[in-house]
Amino acid sequence: MNRITTNDILENLNTRTLLLDDNGRIIDNFIIVNSQEKFKLLISDSSKASDLKNQITKYVILEDINVENISSSYARISIFGEGSIKLLSEIFNFSITQSKNIHYKDFSFFIFLDNSKPLEWIDIIIEKNDLQYIIGFLSSSFLSISDFEFKNFRFNNLITVLDEIVGIHPLELSMNQLISFDKGCYIGQEVVARMDTYNKIQRKLVRITSDYPFEEKILRTIESNNVGLVLSYLCKSFDSSKFSGIGLIKNKEINHSILCGDKIVSIIH
Repeated sequence: MNRITTNDILENLNTRTLLLDDNGRIIDNFIIVNSQEKFKLLISDSSKASDLKNQITKYVILEDINVENISSSYARISIFGEGSIKLLSEIFNFSITQSKNIHYKDFSFFIFLDNSKPLEWIDIIIEKNDLQYIIGFLSSSFLSISDFEFKNFRFNNLITVLDEIVGIHPLELSMNQLISFDKGCYIGQEVVARMDTYNKIQRKLVRITSDYPFEEKILRTIESNNVGLVLSYLCKSFDSSKFSGIGLIKNKEINHSILCGDKIVSIIH
């Protein structure tokens, strides 16, 4: 995996990493869980886990590997917010200081501390047979939120999901934590290194708001020059009457007037 993905994959650590194409653009963003067995569990952020399987099979051509899609057997629970790690440590009665495999009472699961996020974020990966048990176990300590609330939370914290960022350069999304600039070659490494060394990062991830729906993907100046993209948006923001979203904007245009269609868009960065 070290030869094809961006991060430094260490033998005894669980790691989040990126798979890029030859042009340094994102194909997948996923977690590698190092099991005690002779296999690695890959948890893709894609809505279609088969995409990661196909890409791994495509790029790993010099090693004898077997890639199996076991999505139907596992589920993921995300826990986030200030104090989450301390509270989980108290619940399970041991200190959660790093990603690890956990055996608790009658079931096992993986805990992944995602340091790429701007706040405390823990992913629990567990067999689906045990999912309802652990949900019931955690529900008294953590509040469940709707998809709408989660999306609004992501926008406020500039957190993307894979389906929003496929085909984008990771440095434009400030994903430096998922890239090792000291390791050897990986797919897309030359492009990433050149962008970093020569400061070729031309766009920035920003929050966007408008009094009107985002009816187009393209963001423009008043002079109709293309300056960015709408990556994702909500019909209405959670706590106001404005429409909200996230987008990529050219750095030099961030402080200028931006339009989506013929409607003014506000940039928050």
